[in-house]
Amino acid sequence: MVRRCDATFKLRNLAPRCIPHHTTTSAISHVFEDMDNTNIMPPAPPRTGEKYVHLYMPFITAALILSNRQIMSQLTHPNTRPQDAMLFVAFSALPTYVVGSYMYPPNLPEPTPDDSARFTRKHDAYRALVLFTYGRLFGTPFNLQFLIADFVLSYVAGYAMGERTRQRRSEFLVALLWVAGSWVTMAAVPPSMSTLSFLLVAIDRTLWRAAWLALVDDVVAVLSRPNVRTLRGKVTLVLVQAFTITGIVWFVLAWVRRWNEGYFRSQKSV
Repeated sequence: MVRRCDATFKLRNLAPRCIPHHTTTSAISHVFEDMDNTNIMPPAPPRTGEKYVHLYMPFITAALILSNRQIMSQLTHPNTRPQDAMLFVAFSALPTYVVGSYMYPPNLPEPTPDDSARFTRKHDAYRALVLFTYGRLFGTPFNLQFLIADFVLSYVAGYAMGERTRQRRSEFLVALLWVAGSWVTMAAVPPSMSTLSFLLVAIDRTLWRAAWLALVDDVVAVLSRPNVRTLRGKVTLVLVQAFTITGIVWFVLAWVRRWNEGYFRSQKSV
């Protein structure tokens, strides 16, 4: 009798215990959630061509305009008003923006500190290239000594202006304030003070080149990191693209015209 009771007791202990239904369902759902989370891949970073599409699209549009014979005939026709032709070039920013918007990736992450740095501070070659284009805009011949001096003085001017690693909202406006102050100072100095006048002219020359660097930095910042989430950001992007396209076309046409007229051979290096 005792052995039978012990056997019954052991069988009861070996029997599976009842588990509540809601506990089982919750545990299984957690297991599947963990499996889904492990299988989710992080989003792939955008390609460089898509990320900077609004930056290089104005250059493509300007190249297409300059390579089109019909458009160029209208731009260079003597009976055509320049403002009408340039107005047509500026309106080409609208299709440029539309085409770029199809390729621009949505919901980009916030820019890193390296991305927020000024374009001309990312590499010395960028700064030298921008300074090289300054004199060429006015049709002056190239001079290596002046370029080296401008390169060194640009860092001095940036230090004086309080240049930061992270780009401000508008570096160009800050530089314009310094240029305006230079003009006021030069107007207050009498011409009889030749030494001081020469020094102020040299400072004014450096500040103008610093303003050109700041303008390029602002344009590159708007085109490479556009704010397309707001209407104001979109309008700003289109206006900057129109300014870029118009500037490229106008300066190329002016450079070609000066070249054909022999303007470069009669100018001094600046």
